[in-house]
Amino acid sequence: MKVTYFVKDGCDACKKARHKVGFYLDRWGVADEIETESYNVSTVDGLAESAWREIADIPCVILEEDGAEVARWTKNPPTSAELRAVLGLGDGPPDAPGPQAAEPSA
Repeated sequence: MKVTYFVKDGCDACKKARHKVGFYLDRWGVADEIETESYNVSTVDGLAESAWREIADIPCVILEEDGAEVARWTKNPPTSAELRAVLGLGDGPPDAPGPQAAEPSA
């Protein structure tokens, strides 16, 4: 899985979106399993990538699996329930940890 952010310099909503998604990924114990990428639409490269991906507004959070887009949130980051569902983590409360590896039995 990969999370791609489209953000802009000085955008508080962009900062909050990155923080919120990052917080949940950390809290659920899956942050190390998910690659992240960020494009700043204030730069030529970021603007070109956003045009190619048809980004209509920022912040934009895209979740991809095997190079295919599986979810996109524009203007508002995903809720914890939306993100958990797309990641296949079930319907736990926002602060519920993700699935843990089973402890080996003795």
